Amino acid sequence: MTPSRTQQHILDEATRLFVAEGYVGLSMRHLAEQVGVSKAGLYYHFRDKETLFLAILTQNLLEIEKIIVQAQAANTSVQEKITVIFRGIFARSPEQQAIIRLASQEAGHLSPETRKAFRQLYHQKFTTQIQAILQQGIDAGELREMDARHATWILLGMMYPYFYPSHRKEMGDPQQALDLMLTIFFEGANRGATHRGQ
Repeated sequence: MTPSRTQQHILDEATRLFVAEGYVGLSMRHLAEQVGVSKAGLYYHFRDKETLFLAILTQNLLEIEKIIVQAQAANTSVQEKITVIFRGIFARSPEQQAIIRLASQEAGHLSPETRKAFRQLYHQKFTTQIQAILQQGIDAGELREMDARHATWILLGMMYPYFYPSHRKEMGDPQQALDLMLTIFFEGANRGATHRGQ
């Protein structure tokens, strides 16, 4: 269901504040003040802070899934699909990128039910789909034989440092680094690559 204009405003402002202040650091009272609604009005739209946080994560992952589905539909190589996906992710706002990383960091403060719901959604909408694309490349002979699950986490591990807004000034524009990151990843994964000792 599409959020109302007020709900979307709350989600956008809460995303910015969660990234800036952390899950524990952000109070619903402060959020209500920033959004311009009463605390009761905030609770009318979202039952509690945890529900709001999960709504933000869900919306974010659904947007990422749209990028992945569009890339998968293209008749291109695995490397091109992955490039399109991560260019799309890095084209999103720093706050939208950071909220997924923040969810993992703050998971310990969420209830077991919410943690489980987020992890299932995260794997279903994101990591499992990246793994499936890499597996397609392995099966088609585009990539060498390897564990697609491990390769997925290695690839994501290269990307995650750029999901910290505070690192942007030090690390620079992730779009500029993306081609280098993917070249490093795929040149090590291409079937024709040579390795020492082989």
